Amino acid sequence: MTMFPSFIPPMPQEIVDAALANPEGFAGAMDAGMEAFASAMEGGSDMGAAFEAFGEACGPIMADMGVSPEAFDAAGDMMGAAVGPAMHMAPADAGGADMGAMIQDGVGMMMPEGVDIPAPIMDAMGDLGQGLADAGCGSHEVAAEMMPPPGEPGFPMPVDPSGECIVIAGDPGSCPADACQPPPPDGACAAVGGEMMPPEGGYDHAPMPADCTMPPPMTMEIAMNDPIDSMGDPASPNIDMAPPPGADMAPPPGADMAPPSDGGDDVLGAALGGPMEAGPPEVPGEGVDAAIGAAMDAAMEQGGDPAAQGDQAGGAGDDGAAGGPEEAGSDPAADPAAGMG
Repeated sequence: MTMFPSFIPPMPQEIVDAALANPEGFAGAMDAGMEAFASAMEGGSDMGAAFEAFGEACGPIMADMGVSPEAFDAAGDMMGAAVGPAMHMAPADAGGADMGAMIQDGVGMMMPEGVDIPAPIMDAMGDLGQGLADAGCGSHEVAAEMMPPPGEPGFPMPVDPSGECIVIAGDPGSCPADACQPPPPDGACAAVGGEMMPPEGGYDHAPMPADCTMPPPMTMEIAMNDPIDSMGDPASPNIDMAPPPGADMAPPPGADMAPPSDGGDDVLGAALGGPMEAGPPEVPGEGVDAAIGAAMDAAMEQGGDPAAQGDQAGGAGDDGAAGGPEEAGSDPAADPAAGMG
């Protein structure tokens, strides 16, 4: 008994193309990965480290087949979002054949409509499930390792306000009906045995609580860890850090871009990922004072009162030359960096 998530992420096209062009090579890469996984588990590694060993063995072979490292990593995350919930809702003691069937059905649902998966690839997916069982991995532990943490973008099941998953492990009926779907009626789970399929008439699904949410579904951007897309998604529970459309991100006229005079951290530089290429003058404020002086001299040559021309001096700040009327009338003896950090 198990269920799959309502949204199944599509398999990255690079993976689809490579698998269909060379099914035997693809299956061989998966086999090499599982050998590395099993060796790591036998050596005492945890499941996370074992999956890393899988990638280190399988990834280069995939690269030779034309699959980029980015697409390979994304495919793993997207496959986890498709198969993880099935593993989570399956019995804790699901055997290798059951886990293999869930992987086969999940991958089949990820493929483009109308594409027949070659037998070597389906066999490799079945072997992957059996290999997980042989390594002592339980279905619920595999599910937790395959999926993002609950509540994060790409997590494929509903969560409560605290961020905890509301679907009880091993209980498909605890998943709200609109958040899940049964295995394909003619798929691998159906072939394994009746107990992997929902009972006749379906489960008596729990309703979706009013205060629960679904994280944004797994996409290529989320799988490739794009923080802008994942945080900017309007469905995301995370705070949207993107500026509103049309927002002016430029500093205000005359704003001092120099580091604080007390030697503190350069907050702007840190926000931009490093120091700016064109730095401020070596003496803080020196360029600004010179511009103010030039503006005041020009006003005097035209016969104007410097005090009356304060607006002109301040207006020069519109192009970054001066900071404003108050600076034009400041005490020349004052520290030129004062108030500019």
